[in-house]
Amino acid sequence: MKSLNAELAAWAHDFSLEHAPQDVVDALKLRLLDILGVVIASWDHPSVSAAIRAQDEADGGGHGAFSLMGNRETSLAGAAFINGVASAVLEFDDTHVASNIHVAGVIASPALAIAQANGLSGRQLLEAMIVGSEILCRLGLVSPVRMHELGLHPTSLYGVFGATYAVSRLNGLSVQQTVHAVGTAASLSAGSIASFEDGSSTKTLHVGFAAAAAIRSAALARQGISGPSAVFEGRFGWFRSYVQSQPEFRFGQVTDGLGSRWEVLNIATKLYPVAYTLMPFILAALTLRASHPLDLDAIAEIRCEIMPRSFHTVCEPVGEKRRPATSWHGRISLQHTVAEALVLGRFDKNAFSPESLKDPRINALADKVVHIADPIAAADTSRSRGVLTIVFNDGSTLQHTVADMPGTARNPASKEVLVDKFQANVAGVITASAADDLIDKILTIDTVSDVGSLLAPLRSIAS
Repeated sequence: MKSLNAELAAWAHDFSLEHAPQDVVDALKLRLLDILGVVIASWDHPSVSAAIRAQDEADGGGHGAFSLMGNRETSLAGAAFINGVASAVLEFDDTHVASNIHVAGVIASPALAIAQANGLSGRQLLEAMIVGSEILCRLGLVSPVRMHELGLHPTSLYGVFGATYAVSRLNGLSVQQTVHAVGTAASLSAGSIASFEDGSSTKTLHVGFAAAAAIRSAALARQGISGPSAVFEGRFGWFRSYVQSQPEFRFGQVTDGLGSRWEVLNIATKLYPVAYTLMPFILAALTLRASHPLDLDAIAEIRCEIMPRSFHTVCEPVGEKRRPATSWHGRISLQHTVAEALVLGRFDKNAFSPESLKDPRINALADKVVHIADPIAAADTSRSRGVLTIVFNDGSTLQHTVADMPGTARNPASKEVLVDKFQANVAGVITASAADDLIDKILTIDTVSDVGSLLAPLRSIAS
């Protein structure tokens, strides 16, 4: 009997673009456009600059590969690492809602590095992204235990596997070599969320770590290093090692309907640069602000109905969440996020600035945000729901409910919305004409003969 790893490796190896329906192909093109815009928006972020310097210090340069921005040669793993950090640092990357995995960044970061360095076609890139993304989403459905509850980051834990299938395909590995690569990748699967407590930078590096690990795992397999085949479901497999409570693992989610039922269609676009759980509360706050003349000083309380499993990641401890220590810390704070939306009336790539974190108006309003359990949201974690109620000093209230956040499968974001997001993210970094050119080429990426030539203009961006 084939292992799950062997079945996935065979599917990934044999997949062709013609095997995917048009809506899947179109969706992945938009995912690529979206994550590229997020990376460009992050070009001058201090953590990205520090990651570039650290990469130079650790591995040096001059190895023939380039990260997406900055005219510095580095290794393939180094380029994947830098791309991954840039894709994640703003918390603006897409999310598979059921598993809380950020998909596009961890798959695109190594795939773009390889395609650029080796002159691969857009079709080859797109096929690898579809393969890696679909497998990644499916792996995230196996365990009924939420990885955040174990103190682990699902994007980096699972991401190294999806990325390794994608990288193995781009590198032309055989099915057996791919099995070995993924088996090895299990030993590089990691991601502590300890930085959720103090807002330190480590969590923003996780996508980069996973992307670089995928490059290394595939390279080791090509050089003859073997890895365990039953790496997922085996007696000492990944799931039983990481989730030691031994729940009933749903391994059928990995291969049932593979190639006919597409989990990538359940990846949700982020319209705001924040932890996905907080998205509907931003929309609710902005909606109430736009539709009513709010006197913020007259607000007594802001009640947010949220699924209880999110309490310990985005709501508590209350004191820390009301005064986040860093920009990234703010992106996982319900209290600060709602307050900033109500005070400033906008939420874009410039959110969570140092000025906003210290703004006395925002801080005063954050002190009035309370969280309560939403049993409706708890009953269906595949949805993105939020209820926000503003209670005024005179006892009157305003309420707005977001049943399904725009950008989810039940309330899809249009191509125009994603194009607008891309243009807003790249504004001030590249010219409008360069942005239009990238949009046209990414949306027809399957006809591009050389991904490297497509990405080369980004190397002129200082980093």
